[in-house]
Amino acid sequence: LNYHPNVNARSLASNKTNVIGVVLPEDSDAFYQNSFFPEVIRGIAQIAADHQYSIQLCTGQDNHQRLAILKDTILGRRVDGLIFLYGELEDPLVNFAIEQEFPAVIIGKTLSPLISFVDNNNEKAGLDATEYIINKGAKSIAFIGGRDQLFVSRERLEGYIKALKEYELDVNEKLIAQVDEFTIERGYETIKELLEAGTIDGLVTADSLFAEGAARYLNEKHIQMPIITFDSVRPSVQIDAYVDVHTLELGRSAFKILRNVIKSNNSKNMMCYRQIVSHSIKEF
Repeated sequence: LNYHPNVNARSLASNKTNVIGVVLPEDSDAFYQNSFFPEVIRGIAQIAADHQYSIQLCTGQDNHQRLAILKDTILGRRVDGLIFLYGELEDPLVNFAIEQEFPAVIIGKTLSPLISFVDNNNEKAGLDATEYIINKGAKSIAFIGGRDQLFVSRERLEGYIKALKEYELDVNEKLIAQVDEFTIERGYETIKELLEAGTIDGLVTADSLFAEGAARYLNEKHIQMPIITFDSVRPSVQIDAYVDVHTLELGRSAFKILRNVIKSNNSKNMMCYRQIVSHSIKEF
């Protein structure tokens, strides 16, 4: 018999929606340009489908609108749980989910002991990336990262600084850039500004979009230097290597953790989980 269970009827009976909310960052340009986000969502979707869950994207034009939508989603019980695709130092959306004791997982870091997260060891990854460039013979290494509010940018920068100190190289503040927008254009503009500020013979970028923009400018000016970045980058980018943060695994792990959190919440004893996904350097 071609029997298909009525999910809506089953949801009403069990008070479950079988829907997971995926909360996007405020920077929509980064979401649509950066391969990290569709890849991590693909990882979430792969495991979600195995457990008959669908995905609902939660976003908005600014933080005010995003918070309003999230409140409506949580209070209306439109989803069974949330996965945040980013980790910020102070995030009103995460804080609201915690206040409501709503099942949630962050892909990234959090200081709160009341919410689960899955992440890489980004400080170690930043150190390994910088060490790779140092081993290429570079001594005046620049760093392009995101704003300090983002844990991932902050920790990769800390790793970069730690590597320079371990190899007794100068930490030159003029060669460190923290920018708001994760775009190719900002990478292009920023490397230009850094080169005007001082001599550079190597580059670490905390995001592949920065690397693509920087590589484009360097190619135009016929400047050669070793470059390393993070995430999964496009093959057209002429760089030496990238730190594979295993984006698919981050997404898969986030859903598995969230499913456990939902189960524990149903038993009135919500658990918090911490998981670190390994990274590896891959050369082109």
